[in-house]
Amino acid sequence: MLNFKEYIKGEVSKLGIDLQNVGVVRPPKEEMGDFALPCFTLNINELKNPNEKARYIYEKLKVNKDIISEVKVIGPYLNFNINRDFLAKETLDEINKEKSNYGSSGIGKGKDLLIEHTSINPNASPHIGRSRNSIIGDFLVRLYKFEGYNVETNYFINDIGKQISMLLVGVEELGNIDTITFNDMLKLYIEINDISKTDKRVEEKIFYYLHELENGNKEVRDKFKKITDICVEGQQEIFKKLDIKWDRFTHESDFVFENKTKQILDDLQKAGKLHEDENGRLYVDLDGYNIPTKSPVLVLTREDKTSLYPLRDIAYTISKIERNKDNNIIVLGEDQEVYMQQIKATLDILGYPAPKLISYDFVLLDGDKMATREGKVVLLEEFIEKAKDKLSDSFAERNSELSEENLSSLAASCIKYNMLNVNRKRTVNFNLESATDFQGNSAIYLLYNYVRINSILNKANYNGEKPEIYKFKEELEYSLINSLYDFPEVIETSFNSCESVPITSYLYNLSQKFSKLYENIPILTEDDELIRQSRLVLLNATKTVLSNGMNVLGVKPVKKF
Repeated sequence: MLNFKEYIKGEVSKLGIDLQNVGVVRPPKEEMGDFALPCFTLNINELKNPNEKARYIYEKLKVNKDIISEVKVIGPYLNFNINRDFLAKETLDEINKEKSNYGSSGIGKGKDLLIEHTSINPNASPHIGRSRNSIIGDFLVRLYKFEGYNVETNYFINDIGKQISMLLVGVEELGNIDTITFNDMLKLYIEINDISKTDKRVEEKIFYYLHELENGNKEVRDKFKKITDICVEGQQEIFKKLDIKWDRFTHESDFVFENKTKQILDDLQKAGKLHEDENGRLYVDLDGYNIPTKSPVLVLTREDKTSLYPLRDIAYTISKIERNKDNNIIVLGEDQEVYMQQIKATLDILGYPAPKLISYDFVLLDGDKMATREGKVVLLEEFIEKAKDKLSDSFAERNSELSEENLSSLAASCIKYNMLNVNRKRTVNFNLESATDFQGNSAIYLLYNYVRINSILNKANYNGEKPEIYKFKEELEYSLINSLYDFPEVIETSFNSCESVPITSYLYNLSQKFSKLYENIPILTEDDELIRQSRLVLLNATKTVLSNGMNVLGVKPVKKF
């Protein structure tokens, strides 16, 4: 498919004008043209006025009318209209040829990529706030796969930290390790956290288990493993409801029992960067790395020399880098950015590069942040059920009823889309009403239009055939074709920025254009057979692009409601 932006730059460059740092853009209004060349910074003779520069090019430029039908000057811009027959054939034939690959540049073909996301402590059921990490991570996995990468998705299991020891003590003090279920975990964790604040015996037992674990006590290790296995399996069942999965699970304890953490301490000691504070804790000196903290140190062990999370995290990160140093990504909340600078600096001392950090802001419900220890949570599993109830009520109002499978799929899509429809560096104030709104910028709106397209194609018995030439006559048709042409660039923008909003915004606008076309232009009742066939091809292409975009977002297309 011809890249019109590059083609226009190439034609103008033939006049001897340097366009190296100038980009061709879409005009703000469609009636202005299909593409526009800004002339502000162009160096043309002694001309200073951008309008004069645009007129100079206009007077000198010779265009191929089979490709560019019209050129016009609008203020400081030189605007171009693409030949509509050429535009339709280029775009629709390309979509028909590429199908599920349309929009992909293939930039990742033959390349491996490792991404770690979620990795929440296995001490409770995940809440809706933590799900943003999983949803962004899953989106990136899908985006990179769409661009051709062979992606391995990693999950780091905290099976050795204080939280897990606290949970184990909670089970022993308040429950039964042989009968405990995943659903009991959150309540026990909150209760034992409160008790540990005033009961010294409980606090001592928590640290006793940690010490025994790191010193090879097999009985304690088996207890830890039993607790974490129950938690991780329960968490994965919940994430499956959002169609989020992982390829590789790694336990923190592996790096302790295999002496990887000890090796890191030895290497830091040899580098002259490992020190002991007045309390007996070991820390790495990061002075000179310009990290915005009060003290340029990263504490790696407790007073009894048992490992803290950063030490185990460094060992894990090294293992990931050793498997893939070129394309290595981690997704974390932006409150972890300083911490990751500390990890990056420590890795530099040890001679390793750091993963690429993709960070995001928090999720609020009614303006409140969520915290597991205080019990201020809205569990993801409960929230999925609320979304299903809301959707069920909405369909009942439309005298329609969905299967449990479709209802679950739609609920997951609505939650994911609502999260991804906000730039990752902005706070999400989640609203269930807007997430399930049939008329707003939501997954259900996209899916509703997708279903309408599917229904028309089925009624027409459309089998994928296309005419040799296309015949269109309405502005809405060409507006839709222009949007379909833009999809590869939207994917490229999303890929370069690791942002989902370019795709959500694009799909919403595309759906709005289709909806206008559907309401104003006959398709099945069109008398002109060539126009009718052309419109069916256009609808099928729109369905393809909607499907491709939704699949990247993790929104599962449905054939009917």
